[in-house]
Amino acid sequence: MPVTAQRAERVDAQRNRQRVLETADRLFAERGAAVSLNEIATAAGVGAGTVYRHFPTKDALLATVLDQRLSQLGEFGERALAMPDPGEALRLYLRFITEQALANRAICEALAAREDWLEPAKASGQCVIDSPLTSLLTRAQRSGVVRSDLDTGDVRALLASCSVLGDDPERVQRLLGVVWDGLQAQRNEAIRNETPKLPELRNETKRNCPVCGDPIPETATGRPAKYCSAACRQKAFREKRKTT
Repeated sequence: MPVTAQRAERVDAQRNRQRVLETADRLFAERGAAVSLNEIATAAGVGAGTVYRHFPTKDALLATVLDQRLSQLGEFGERALAMPDPGEALRLYLRFITEQALANRAICEALAAREDWLEPAKASGQCVIDSPLTSLLTRAQRSGVVRSDLDTGDVRALLASCSVLGDDPERVQRLLGVVWDGLQAQRNEAIRNETPKLPELRNETKRNCPVCGDPIPETATGRPAKYCSAACRQKAFREKRKTT
């Protein structure tokens, strides 16, 4: 086969592979991991043999799609680090993570039992999410935008809660907005400063004992005392009996 024909065949094969990946990514996000390879082939406009040639099993296709999405997380994190506004960069990265987590849930569940699949960069001891998240969080904290008492694990746990608590993208983003409000240093400081002090529940008016005239001690709980001591209470009771 001429070199030009071989090169054209390789280009076509790469194009078909990318088309299959894009279609699988969309269908897995829409319908979960139950989508078959034949359905993906039909939607991609290629033959079933083309799909099986590149991805012999659905697990292989699932793993490749998830690898691709995780790589996108790292790439987005790198772009976020180049943004001039530390707070906005962190906020956008958190939003992107929650969107991907929602779309990837079915794929992650399908691959949960696999022991031969490793996410990108795991061999080097890095995490595609934590590495940029740590850098973005530290930068936002140094700029005073985000609270300084949080670490990467705290933020990741909050994001996981947003994704687990809702399948509705709108709800997830609404929860993320609540999380972002809680992360901001200036907002929390303003809330602390503006919160009014609660009024005292007990009456601070000093009362005197009707028997001896001494001040009546305040009690922390229960009904307010009428007398300063048990002796005065007994004396008042005896006086009351004399008059009846």
